[in-house]
Amino acid sequence: MFGCPKDLLNGPCGGALDGKCEVNSNLCPWYSLMEKFELLDGAPLLVEHPVVLEMERIFEGEEVEIKRSSFIKNLGRGKAISVEFPIRLFEKGVREFRKVGDLYTIPDNPLGYPHISPTALGTWLKSKGHSVMPHLTAKDRNVIAISSEFRTALEFDFEGILITTGDWSGFILQGKPVFDLDSANMIRLAKLMFSGVLPTGERVEVKERPFIAGTVNPNYPAKLEGKRLARKIIAGADLVISQVVANRKVVREIPKILQEALKYSPHEVPVVVSILYPLKRELEPILRKMGIKTGDDIRAIVEEISSLEFGGINVIVFEETRWEEKLNEVLDLLKELL
Repeated sequence: MFGCPKDLLNGPCGGALDGKCEVNSNLCPWYSLMEKFELLDGAPLLVEHPVVLEMERIFEGEEVEIKRSSFIKNLGRGKAISVEFPIRLFEKGVREFRKVGDLYTIPDNPLGYPHISPTALGTWLKSKGHSVMPHLTAKDRNVIAISSEFRTALEFDFEGILITTGDWSGFILQGKPVFDLDSANMIRLAKLMFSGVLPTGERVEVKERPFIAGTVNPNYPAKLEGKRLARKIIAGADLVISQVVANRKVVREIPKILQEALKYSPHEVPVVVSILYPLKRELEPILRKMGIKTGDDIRAIVEEISSLEFGGINVIVFEETRWEEKLNEVLDLLKELL
């Protein structure tokens, strides 16, 4: 797309909440195009990367079953719980972590800060008996590097992966941005690899596979986000994890987005809603700057989530010094309300 700094085949990405690009503040060319997508007769919602297209020619349509982890089992009951792993505690030398919820999610260098590799940390956690869902972003990786991460997820028996396009490189450290794939093409690449087709054209045996999660942003307008979600479902997402919600009205936008997506995709997928705890007043200006609407306390938000049909909740504890204590508090709240 001409004018897109990330040169995405499928946009807009998550960095155009108000229609302006997070990189240069210009109007996002994808944003206006997707708003009037219905008028583009015959235009495909998903444009595939050349490597993915070649893999499609080999793929015989036989999908591999998802690994039946506790997360997947609870997802069908609306009670799946994932917890974001406290990377900074690990980087400070902490090595003892108890099993919490159904699995740990592992962020991928948010805002471009160089943390430990999510797949390396996922492999370490697996060796300690934990279930994992590393985040994998398109940023800073070409299709070969991304394929290597997906192969790692297969070989080390990860429960799932969460795929996003990712933040622009350079927000914290100046680095050359790489966006060879967008999230939709990453999802399709993962689906094909997890079905036994490698980018080289080789076939491998896969008996069961990790689930593939995309993201949904309820802070986007429902009509636009519905198209973005539909594209991920078409590509092969098994479920989606929402961006952080801090307002009851935003929670109620998610079913509207799902209905909009059904106009373009063959089926719905389960949604896991992300919450931040503790939701302090002093955090609200930062969240609003990130495009996250605020205004409600955590109890009201969880009550709203529990009143609707979602697959579960993703917990992010924003309290490094008392992480364990605050995690226990929010898990107790979920037990009470879910």
